Amino acid sequence: MSDLLNIAGKNYQSRLLVGTGKYQDFMQTRAAIDASGAEIVTVAIRRTNIGQTAGEPSLLDFLPPDQFTYLPNTAGCYSADDAVRTLRLARELLDGHTLVKLEVLGDQIGRASCRERVSSPV
Repeated sequence: MSDLLNIAGKNYQSRLLVGTGKYQDFMQTRAAIDASGAEIVTVAIRRTNIGQTAGEPSLLDFLPPDQFTYLPNTAGCYSADDAVRTLRLARELLDGHTLVKLEVLGDQIGRASCRERVSSPV
């Protein structure tokens, strides 16, 4: 395929981004991602273990970051501060990863505050 998707200097064969939530377990998640052909997966940091909960299964064991591009998202955050804190956790757990999907639930004031916070480096 000559029409590659390019994000942040990296080329992708697939334009499909697939979420990692709503599956029965991480094995089913992996099977679904493999079947889809997606190379980019979104992950709700507040809802999915990517290493922040020791002793429990981690998504990283089933979808290794060297095989997939993670797009951590801030689902479940109700303020800019929550979103920034969540993204910092993702950056730490994903070895400096900086590509994110920002989601903030809240009112206009909260969204405006989030835009201000995101415009500066996390």
